Amino acid sequence: MTTIEYEPEELSGNRFTVTGFRDAALPVGEFLADELWPDEQDGAVWLDRGTLTRRHCYWLRYRYRGPGPGHPKLVAVELVIRFNTFPYQVRPGTDRYSPRSTLPVPGLWGIEDLSISLRDTGAGGRNPFNKFNDAGQLVFEPEIGFVPAAGTGVAVPAIRVVHRVRHVANPIVGDGYAPGHEETGALTVHSDGGITLEPASGTSGCSSWRLVPVSGSVHDRPIVGAEPPPGRSLTVYRATGVTAPPPVTAMRMSTGRARRGAVEVQGFERVAGPDQIGVWHTGHPRWYSASMGGDIRDDGMIVEYARAGDRGDDRRAGRVRARLALHLRTCCYLIEQNEFADAVVFHHGRRHPGFVDVSLRPLPDDGDPAGAAARTGPVGSRLRFVPEWYEGTDDDVPGLLVRWSEEAVGPAAGPAVPVGGAFLITVDASGGPVVRFADEQTYQHLTVLS
Repeated sequence: MTTIEYEPEELSGNRFTVTGFRDAALPVGEFLADELWPDEQDGAVWLDRGTLTRRHCYWLRYRYRGPGPGHPKLVAVELVIRFNTFPYQVRPGTDRYSPRSTLPVPGLWGIEDLSISLRDTGAGGRNPFNKFNDAGQLVFEPEIGFVPAAGTGVAVPAIRVVHRVRHVANPIVGDGYAPGHEETGALTVHSDGGITLEPASGTSGCSSWRLVPVSGSVHDRPIVGAEPPPGRSLTVYRATGVTAPPPVTAMRMSTGRARRGAVEVQGFERVAGPDQIGVWHTGHPRWYSASMGGDIRDDGMIVEYARAGDRGDDRRAGRVRARLALHLRTCCYLIEQNEFADAVVFHHGRRHPGFVDVSLRPLPDDGDPAGAAARTGPVGSRLRFVPEWYEGTDDDVPGLLVRWSEEAVGPAAGPAVPVGGAFLITVDASGGPVVRFADEQTYQHLTVLS
């Protein structure tokens, strides 16, 4: 097997065209192991997709500037890479007459639903930070590849995504502004959930790539056997009241610098909920103690703050853009009813959220080369994110309320008027994370990529 099927998609029809794709995958249905290991298996081993699925999301940016220091951006493309990983399982009934019908590599995992698309934010689904001010194209094409597995060195299948970039020279403005540029590179999507970005050939120092994980952690391809026997059954306990100690435990601040360096960004780490809560239902005399379950979800998002400059005539010079990585590990609360069953705690019609670990960390900025001095210079303002517990109401769900604000450090720096707002981190009916903006300022300045 040397090729994979996928659906190409034209993502941008501007002067600079971007072509991504969707639905790329390693074999998903039943297939012969010989298709992936022609030198190791002779076709006697059949593989099929297991039932476990892990979701992964990455943020990818390509940026191209003209030659010379301080040259403005000509092209900036923000993309989202999404895919799932899953384990392969051996189908019973291997051909016992084959002398080479041994089991395949332990812990073998596959990849499905791989896609690369533009990141859409802002009004009307438009990303205001994408720029297509140069004629050319960027094309992504997936192909199968093999990489050595960590620890064993055995080659396991992966998907290698080749990218080709071409910027057309513009003789009207001259080589000093648009000399033209071509490069070829690749990124490898691994079946453990990781992505590696290979150096591109033909780079001239004018282009740069950046890859940031958003959600889904890298795993060690755990061995998944046959379907486990049925465990404890689950029911639902609909609580009308919940008592819990404050969920913020062992919190510490996380500090970074925003793009252009004038803003110090303060996030947080190690926010966790209580191991146990008390629950009750009106009309029932008994209270129950509920504990965090073991069904931990690992999710993530990117929170982006943007503000235009508002001092003097040059609003561009004072603008601010900061990115933070929101990482959430959540679970449900369970009541042990008897030796056979547990009850999941619902409150206000939703699962009561259990926060195992929540962090909001500023992402390191690789910003403008011309702004390197600014990133180490004096701080003009501070952007703070502070979490607190929100108990919810009869019509609303509980969660973690994050209040944010940006205030000037000195009278001549930062926003002329302090800005701030809040957003709520909670879960939906299935236990997935949800971020809800609470006010107009938050809608104006913050966006969330999930």
